[in-house]
Amino acid sequence: MKVLAFAGTRADLFPLGPVLVALAADPSIELHIATAIGFPQGTAQDRLLEAGLRQGTFTHHELALYLAEPSPVLQAQYGARLSAAVADLLPEVVPDAVVVLGDRWELLYALPPVVISGIRLIHLHGGEVTEGALDERVRHAVTKLADQHCVSTAQAVRRVAQLGEAAERIHQTGAPGLDRFANPTPLTDEEFLAEFGVPLVQPLVMATYHPATAEMEQNAGELARQVFEEVISQAGTTILTYPGFDAGREHIIAVLKDIESSEIPGVVVRESLGPLYPRVMATVRALVGNSSSGILEAASFHVPVVNIGERQRGREAGANVLHCRDDRNEIRATIEKALSAQFRLLSSSVVNPYGNSHSAEPIKRVILGSPAEGLTKAFIDLPLES
Repeated sequence: MKVLAFAGTRADLFPLGPVLVALAADPSIELHIATAIGFPQGTAQDRLLEAGLRQGTFTHHELALYLAEPSPVLQAQYGARLSAAVADLLPEVVPDAVVVLGDRWELLYALPPVVISGIRLIHLHGGEVTEGALDERVRHAVTKLADQHCVSTAQAVRRVAQLGEAAERIHQTGAPGLDRFANPTPLTDEEFLAEFGVPLVQPLVMATYHPATAEMEQNAGELARQVFEEVISQAGTTILTYPGFDAGREHIIAVLKDIESSEIPGVVVRESLGPLYPRVMATVRALVGNSSSGILEAASFHVPVVNIGERQRGREAGANVLHCRDDRNEIRATIEKALSAQFRLLSSSVVNPYGNSHSAEPIKRVILGSPAEGLTKAFIDLPLES
């Protein structure tokens, strides 16, 4: 069976990674992976290896479309080029199925050639809610394009069914990105110093702040600065990471570069943590910002989370997540609560609603079984209330 997976950025590659590894290891599958948009030229192959794939177990198709600074105009222009590139790739690979994850804007362009060509589409992480982000609309649109749905939670199953999808096409598999966190090992003080060049002083707090893309906020940098400053003020050591590839990210990056140039003791700025991420998550005392990582992954580490603003509004979350507005005083108070002994104790027993770190194999079975389902989809109406 030929399977083509598409990854637009690291944001979807690393959650998709365990599934790709499982597919590559199966001798009955010929795995192809296409990358674009979020990977500078020549870097995607290394990122695939970082995600756990082994050289020679897959065929990589680098679509040579890198968008350094997204904006609505450039996203539309690059999106059209991406659609054309995928259309050219499909007759070259002739896949039996295409696999995508999530809700990135580039899926709106990458997937129409797949659907028009009559190729089965398997979508991971449908049925979730992020009311404050453009991703919300993209995710539900992809659900209607897809033939099979591997979703992470029981609520996601219900929402995909509400969109008219048949029960036999919906599979609750959990979140595949959690498979990378089955046995996390914290960094030692010596390892932390060697990797980041600063001593580990607890509490270690990590912060990531993305633009609130649904409202297309113009003050993303200003909002991010107050988040980073409040984290730094309460942390012993701070790790700040770059935002995703959304319009407005350049304003946040400018703030991060300003903080980095200030050489504040105990503050580390990284574009990405890559394969080191699970071990850092096992070491931190709190996660702050508006990243999906705080909602999806932190509960597996029993890490307290401060989720700020509207970007993740409506998304299911564990009891380890505290929500607050983009208000400096409220952010300060919520970080203080997250770092308290009482809340850390509560978080230590949280159960992750997104699964148990064993999702890749069930997802692989869905992909292998997808040719058995026809391409004609009936719209399943919900029962009328009496």
